[in-house]
Amino acid sequence: SRGTDSPGRRAEIQQRGFPAVVISGPHKARIEDRVIPSLKPGEVLIRVGYVGICATDLEILEGSLGYYKSGLASYPIVPGHESSGTVVALGPRITELAEGDRVVVECIQGCGECDACRADGAIRCRDRREVGVIGQDGAYATFLVTRARYVHRIPAGGHLATAALTEPLAVVIKGLRRLGSNPSGDRPRRCAVVGAGTIGHLAAKVLALRGHQVTVFDRDSGRLGLLGDAVATATEMEGLDQYEWLIEATGSQGALTSLLTRSATGATLLLLGFPYAESAFSFETIVGYDRTVIGSVGSNGQDFDQALATMPSLDARAFLGTAFPLEAFEQAWTAVRSRRHLKVMLHVDQAAV
Repeated sequence: SRGTDSPGRRAEIQQRGFPAVVISGPHKARIEDRVIPSLKPGEVLIRVGYVGICATDLEILEGSLGYYKSGLASYPIVPGHESSGTVVALGPRITELAEGDRVVVECIQGCGECDACRADGAIRCRDRREVGVIGQDGAYATFLVTRARYVHRIPAGGHLATAALTEPLAVVIKGLRRLGSNPSGDRPRRCAVVGAGTIGHLAAKVLALRGHQVTVFDRDSGRLGLLGDAVATATEMEGLDQYEWLIEATGSQGALTSLLTRSATGATLLLLGFPYAESAFSFETIVGYDRTVIGSVGSNGQDFDQALATMPSLDARAFLGTAFPLEAFEQAWTAVRSRRHLKVMLHVDQAAV
């Protein structure tokens, strides 16, 4: 039923409700029953297949995320912004999607009408939302309601678990684009990536795929071992002056200070980590050594398209070994805190593949 909100299907869902993990305040989370609202024009209803757990989810739980401290975001919120799923109903005036489409959803969304949104820059929209973070419930739930303009079809043959990595991969692709790297080919450079977590791992793999010489630094030799033979690895941050591009993906103030003071003259630093504590700093270490520092957060539609196109060329097996059902979300959070897994997911729809 293209272009309708499938009232019969929605009424059935409303009658029995569906579970969602709701964070109502710092250290307060539980599963609650939710019902589907009437779909507005341009909205789509998605049955969630998988959702990746991000450190941001735990920061929301702990009340430490800056957006919540500043008042930009507020509780309650259903977390989860790294999701994949299947379209089950459409609001009015939607022609570009159909029921049964397997999809992923952009995290950062805007009004869709302002100059920033028309330029694919929702992050600059005054009505900016972030799925599962700011002003819009996320994918720790059986169903997700979102704006169709921010939904992307998964290419044929794609696995929903792998597709749930699209959002962090898009974040990496946006950052690399700002760094000056592009999928059509770059001049080979020596690159250092600090941190072998999800973002660092993906950044290293994409840089290697684009022909760069990459070294990944992380104290955890187990995480380094998951990178395979495509990149070099090291547990100590030595020789930072040998690299032209340096990507910081830990959020550690100590690691950032090392890059700012020990990288080569003329080096470019890309910061993809959070939260970086406040510290005294002399900008002479940037100006006096001709360094460039780039901050990057989130992604847009272009980045999602490139991420979906890039995914088949990446070996994602290291991300897919740990998944829990929705009702075991607290156990999943414990697994994330253990740092024994590169990625932990919730397998929300047990029939999804």
